[in-house]
Amino acid sequence: MRVSLLFIPLLLLHIPIVSHAAAIHDAAMEGDVAAITAALDAGADVDESDGSATPLYLAVFMGHIQAAKLLMERGADVNAQTALGSPLMAAMGIDKIDLLNLLLDGGADPNADGSSQPALHAAVNLGCLDCVKALVEAGADVNARAEDGKTPLHMAKRGGQREVADYLMSHGVVLPTPAPISMKLASANVEKGRTYFTRVCGPCHNAEPTGGNKIGPNLWSVVGRDKATMADMRYSDALLSWEGVWTYEDLNKLLLEPMATTPGVYMEMPGVSDETERVDLIAYLRTLSDKPNPLP
Repeated sequence: MRVSLLFIPLLLLHIPIVSHAAAIHDAAMEGDVAAITAALDAGADVDESDGSATPLYLAVFMGHIQAAKLLMERGADVNAQTALGSPLMAAMGIDKIDLLNLLLDGGADPNADGSSQPALHAAVNLGCLDCVKALVEAGADVNARAEDGKTPLHMAKRGGQREVADYLMSHGVVLPTPAPISMKLASANVEKGRTYFTRVCGPCHNAEPTGGNKIGPNLWSVVGRDKATMADMRYSDALLSWEGVWTYEDLNKLLLEPMATTPGVYMEMPGVSDETERVDLIAYLRTLSDKPNPLP
């Protein structure tokens, strides 16, 4: 009984906070400006979380611009992080551009992250060109990577969003360019390249002269072969538009960071950032031929 009596004051102290929070969150979901005002006047915390989101996040998510304006006027943090991300992440979509601009004008970080990707990636993923423009004009990094390594340009090209891709290209996209490696191939460690291929590339690519394709094309005789020409393979527009044969430097470029150096490719992998490993791998790929191409 003593334990229960001691617990009652703590419970009573907690009830008003829960009550205000519930009221303001319900009001934000409904866009009820009067109810939001009443809850705030009664002492509700404008940035109180209901366990998942703040009132501002909920108002933005539901598309209630007047409710969002009121919450911001009453001091809501436009960059408050919640389990669902910042309010900016809830403002993505063609029908929410006014809300997106409201948040950006109110100081929202254009580089805010969601659960696994920046806001710009979310805008590209939704195909919202106006959202992309608003974020970039506010300072979003057009070269940012999501957790999986994807860039906004890669996502736009992979999704066939030509206008978005063109806009990004004209607003600061930088395609990484590795230093030339051809002259380093003669001193490369082919066995290390073979080991790397077996461990990393082998699950998706065959390397036998009589083998077929796997998820990716067979890489036997890849050095010196015309790009995107293996039968029964579906190639990305990024590779189909890249003319010529696979040279050592073309492989160097692709393998550095496929989604950044060759945006739109189907080979969505981090790449081989270490130059020595990349040189060893390309030297091994050269050996996959009855008549390997000459070294430079």
